[in-house]
Formats: sequence, structure tokens, C-alpha cells
Amino acid sequence: MFKPTLFVSALTFSSLSFAGGPLVLGGSTGTTPVTYQNPSITLNVENGDLGALSNAAADTLVLQALALWNNVSTSDINLVIDQTQLSDVDINLGNFENYLPNPGGTVFNANDNLNPVVYDSTGEIIDAFFGAGQSDSTIGFAASIITLGNIYFDEGYAVINGKDLGLSDTTFKLLIAHEIGHFFGLDHTQVNINNQETDSGSPALCGTRVQSDYPLMYPFVCRDEESLHQDDISAISALYPNASTTSDFGTLQGRFVDTAGNAILGANIWAENTVTGEAISIVSDYLTQRTGFYKLSLPAGNYTLHANSINTLFNGGSGIGPYANDIFDRSFTSPHPITEVTFQGDTVGNDEIITITNGQSQSIDFAIDGKTTVIPAASNDDDSLADLFGSMSHITLLASAALLMLGRLRLRS
Repeated sequence: MFKPTLFVSALTFSSLSFAGGPLVLGGSTGTTPVTYQNPSITLNVENGDLGALSNAAADTLVLQALALWNNVSTSDINLVIDQTQLSDVDINLGNFENYLPNPGGTVFNANDNLNPVVYDSTGEIIDAFFGAGQSDSTIGFAASIITLGNIYFDEGYAVINGKDLGLSDTTFKLLIAHEIGHFFGLDHTQVNINNQETDSGSPALCGTRVQSDYPLMYPFVCRDEESLHQDDISAISALYPNASTTSDFGTLQGRFVDTAGNAILGANIWAENTVTGEAISIVSDYLTQRTGFYKLSLPAGNYTLHANSINTLFNGGSGIGPYANDIFDRSFTSPHPITEVTFQGDTVGNDEIITITNGQSQSIDFAIDGKTTVIPAASNDDDSLADLFGSMSHITLLASAALLMLGRLRLRS
């Protein structure tokens, strides 16, 4: 289970977004996905060992995890490691606060021109952040740091646990790749996985689909292939597009509303390919504009369009969507939970087949009853965090996305 922990700095204001899309929203209105301005990002590996792994072996493991993202042809992300800046440094319990934000969230070390990758050989640094013994079930954490009001990350970091927790090489690589996804700005996703999966009963976590159907950015460790799910590929391509993104994807966008035309916030929206079964998702109103807006980048093909509620287990640090900060947030209150909705157009009883063509965009506004809908003009009454963020945008203190929602990886039992 990928289980981030809440850790809030008293003077930090940031709009966090979750799910198949951007992790953090910024800018003057708090509605712009935050990325690295230069998509060629250098991570600075330290010189220590990673538990039983030598430094060289640890570097190789990280490189293999980075390659999963680098190999996406429709994204310009380029993650590389530098072995020179920290070539004489073993980052450990005695010196980690010189390179990482401190556990209290008062010092960020965000202007040293480093993105350190820390090999926490004994798990002591993880225990310093989360409490004694937490390294027995925590694989690592990662984050990037922003200045309030900006749309670009300043710097970031990752910490990897060197304890032997009985993981296979494949699982370990996928865990690292998941955290690196958070590092450069992606959050969790649900796609078309049964939203009743639970860690305390039935249906069991990771048990309602074959393992390869689970995205890398699912909140729990379910995927069993050293590859990205199409949902991961679409998400990174949307966040870090390159010249071929437009020609290799079509766009499906619109708004999801109730039968009166009121925006439904924080629902899981996905399109499912009718031939391959692959699903690509986003959360309604993921830009926190109070309109129920969704936007999906889809490879050419025929799709059906769906919506359901977020799994109630996925709140807080495991959250999916900007409205899943806790179990009382909007993803888990009326009109949620909603049963699964399939878009049927104007003919109830027949699922509408939507043809997506690369390089083209189409818009579908649909309601909770599955029908096409005409939405009244949007109200200007908006009490969202975007307004708060905009009003505070003159503040220049640093905010760490992962120190608000710390990207913490947990093993599932």
C-alpha cells in the first residue's frame, strides 16, 4: 500500500490535487498543475550503500525505475542521475537535515541545487520522520518543493529504505518508480478498479482484477509488471507533453453533473477501450474550478465513458482527487457514494460508443443518470481552496507537496 502521512506546516497554503493527473495545483488562482519547468531532471544519488546493496547496485536499481518513465515516447520527461555532486557524501541520521526538509517542516533546503536520492541503509531516517519502527513497513518517500503562487517545483528529494522487507526486485523497482512519479508531480489513480476493494475484508485489495490491470500510480502495491499502465502513460504525457503528444492522443473532455446540472466534485471518471479494456481516468473537477470538469488524453480507438465514487479507503495520504483529504471531504459526502454510471447519450439502455481520433478533441457533458445534459451557466460563488491560494499568492515561503501529503510507501499485509 502506498500510504502517505499528513504532515502540515502551520503557515503552508497549497492546493493539492489527486488522481490520474497532477499532484499539486499552483499559480495565482491555484488551478494550474505544477511541474518542473525543465523536464530534464537530474537526481543526485549519494555515496552510501542501500542496506545489503552496494552503492553501485542501488544506482542501477534507481536507473531501472527511472527508465519506466523515460521510455514514454509521448512525454518529454527525462530523468537522469548524477553521481558527482554527492560523490563523497553518505547521507545518514547525523547529516540528513543538511539535504532534506527537516521532519518539523520548518526548513526545506530548497535552494542548494540538489535533488538528493537518499539511501537510508538502516531505515533510521524514515523512523526520524514517521516514528520508531515505521521503517519496518515503509519503503520510502519522495516530494518536490514549491514556492507559493508558482507553477514550477523548485527542487525535490527521495528517500529509499535499505531494510530487507522481503520484496521482489520487480516490486522494489515499481515502488521506487511510483515515488518518482510523485516527485515530478503525478498523483494516485483508481481507473476502473472495483471501488469497494478493502484491506480488511472482501473484495480484497488487489484482488478484483489481474495484477497488470492496476496502474503503477494506484494507491496500493498491486501491479506485477515492470511497465507502465496506459493510465500512467496518459497522465505523464498530459503533464509533460512533447511534440508527438497531440498527434498520438485525442482528447475527451466535459463536465459531470447531477440531473439539475450541478457539478459533481471528486468523482472517478474513466474511459474504457472497447477492444483492449484499457482504462484511463481523471477526477471530476480535478482543477478545483467547481464545474465538474474532466479531461482525458486517449489513444485513438472506441471507448465507453464511466463514473463512480472514489474508494473510501483512498483518503488523506492515500487520497484520489482534490476532494479526498479526509473521509469527510466532498468525494465521500452527498451525492456520493454514487453507483457506477455509464454514459448512454440520448438513448437510455445503450452504452454510447465514443470514437476517439488522434489530434482531435470532443466534448461530452453528462449527468449522473448517464444522459447527455445541457448545463446552466456556472455560478461565480466559489469557496474553493483555489480562492484561498490566490489570495495568499504574494507569500514567498516554501511549501513541500510531500510534507503536506508525504509520499510514503507501505507494504500491504
